[in-house]
Amino acid sequence: MATWQTDNYGAENPHTGDLAGGAYISPTRIILLSIVSMGLYWLYWMYRTWKQYGDHTGAEAYPVWHALTQLVPVYGFFRFHAHVRVFKNLMQQRSVPDTLNLDALVVIVVITTVANVVAGGLSGSSSVSLATRLIAFVIQLAAIAVGIGVLCRIQSNLNRYWADVDRRLAQPARFGKGETVCIVLGIIAWLVSIGSIIWPT
Repeated sequence: MATWQTDNYGAENPHTGDLAGGAYISPTRIILLSIVSMGLYWLYWMYRTWKQYGDHTGAEAYPVWHALTQLVPVYGFFRFHAHVRVFKNLMQQRSVPDTLNLDALVVIVVITTVANVVAGGLSGSSSVSLATRLIAFVIQLAAIAVGIGVLCRIQSNLNRYWADVDRRLAQPARFGKGETVCIVLGIIAWLVSIGSIIWPT
């Protein structure tokens, strides 16, 4: 059974927040924040869950650098695989059932990344037609939707793991400052993306 530790994310209430290394993050929260942030929530989620892993196990995790690896071509896929693998291993050690197919998840992430690159290429020039820019935008939205599905699948497993470690960890995670940053940057990204469709440079 885990013991209560200081809330690493600043919650005052000892029954809320990320305590003893982990906390519940609902699918609804992931969906809404991913949409509002235009997919940027992925980076914050990587940071926060990796920090939870480090706090929980005592391992040196470097969550900020770990999250930023998602911006590095190809290498980011390996770090994502490692991210999911360590949690899968933790679940297996406690005999907690999991639905994490590492290879399938990585393949999906590779496909969505390629889709985003293609979308960026299609919309990156003012010479392309409005129809092409709209197609690129739809591809980008589809990639965000798939990414949301990936995060929800992984987080549902993490929620089950934290609940097994200590039922009190099934309390919702505190709303972090990073999530506020994601929202602000996401709104800017939405405005820029929509503006680039209507008024191409």
